Amino acid sequence: MYTAILMAQVDYLTQVQPIFYNHCLSCHVSVNGSGALELDSYEYLMEGDSNNGPVVIPFNADSSLLYRVLLRDSVIVPNEPICCRMPKNAEPLPQDQQMIIYNWINEGAIASTVSVMSESPRESSSFDVYPNPFNNKINISFMLNQSERENIIIFDILGKRVKTITRKNYGVGRDLVFWNGVDDSNRPVSGGLYLIGFEVDNKIQGLKKVLYLK
Repeated sequence: MYTAILMAQVDYLTQVQPIFYNHCLSCHVSVNGSGALELDSYEYLMEGDSNNGPVVIPFNADSSLLYRVLLRDSVIVPNEPICCRMPKNAEPLPQDQQMIIYNWINEGAIASTVSVMSESPRESSSFDVYPNPFNNKINISFMLNQSERENIIIFDILGKRVKTITRKNYGVGRDLVFWNGVDDSNRPVSGGLYLIGFEVDNKIQGLKKVLYLK
């Protein structure tokens, strides 16, 4: 079974965010509203920080502080006493990763260019996946208001079914299962974007996008 998917040139969730997770989160992570730049979500990134304000100017990477501090030559950061280049005390990002960020900003710096054409109306409050992104296992929590026989289905970015999780409890109430990054043959899957949804009467409902960091 395949699900129709559209993807533009640079996607924040699958291409930009993994760069931040691999190189930046040792410093730039949410810390109780400290005001520092936080890179663990799109919303925090676009807010910028309390010293410099927005660090991303959509459609203008050359003027965006986020991109400028990635260059090999140090830059003067406003309201900071010293020159800096990021990642701090580490080698510069590879050129291809710098270009991913550069192109993403120049394309408008939108949250995600991935759209699923067959999403269903299942209430988001009754279906949650966490943590997202994940690198070991992801929990799938959901609430059933009536007794239903549902399977949880995981698709890859091409819409190919890679894993079916059969529920053992079909009663009413909240249920919790997890996926540990293997396919139906118990083989590890590659890192990347996946879609998790429900199969009811051979129809897929409630697709959510998740990012597997590996």
